[in-house]
Amino acid sequence: MLLSVATTVMMGLILFIFNIVMVLNVLTTSSINTINEKADLIIYVSENASMLNITNMLNDIKSLPVVKEAEYKSAGEALKDFLKAYPDKADPFSTYNIDNPLPGNIRILTKKPEQHPLVIDYLNTSNYKNLLLDMESSNENQEIVSRLVKVTSFTEKLIIGVIITFVFGSLLIIINAIHLSIFTRKREIQIMQLVGARPSMIRFPFVFEGAIYSTVAVFFSFFLLVAFIEGSHLMEFQVFKESFYPASLFGLELAGSILIGVISSFFAINYYLKRTLVLDK
Repeated sequence: MLLSVATTVMMGLILFIFNIVMVLNVLTTSSINTINEKADLIIYVSENASMLNITNMLNDIKSLPVVKEAEYKSAGEALKDFLKAYPDKADPFSTYNIDNPLPGNIRILTKKPEQHPLVIDYLNTSNYKNLLLDMESSNENQEIVSRLVKVTSFTEKLIIGVIITFVFGSLLIIINAIHLSIFTRKREIQIMQLVGARPSMIRFPFVFEGAIYSTVAVFFSFFLLVAFIEGSHLMEFQVFKESFYPASLFGLELAGSILIGVISSFFAINYYLKRTLVLDK
């Protein structure tokens, strides 16, 4: 009984570590996607630029492979956005009869923030260079994304390492547990062999035992994972909630763990059946 508990707990803890790494990977990946949507490139357009030239420039920008989205806002729309961002303050331009100082702009969203320089280089060497006043890139967001990409890359490698550890560790743990279980039921197995029991009849209880170890371990690991997520209030973050699929993760882990348990038990009992052919005294 104690051996069964120890086997289940060890497998469950390895799975729990894997789940924590998965959660970290989901957090960093979802954060990168969120920041990518905010890391835009703003191109300010000269007031002398005609609408035809702006439209042509916008279409050419949209055709670039690295560009995900591009949108033009006139000077009037830019002013409305400014006033909307600061609703608690009076409109100084209307109050003091000041002309709108804000230029029209093109907001560009690339597939990755680090692709901003590619768009800037294209515009600086294009026929539209004289139509542009300035360009602003979200450098701070790019630095954050760069750091998160490194974390994501590390967690992905760590996930592979934990999977390998879990597979080989679980195989060894279950094989050892089944070997000990076989040893305690050695006489029973030998009697079954002598009365002509089919190998499949002898194997089945041990294979089933291995599957039970794996199943209980998965439930134990998810109990710890749920406690961790609830304790850290991760589900309160909409980004994490939309990116984390516990049911799919549970199903994959359960199927994989049962497969490992069955294979481990099969090898353990098969090795023993080839050696034990007579009843021990």
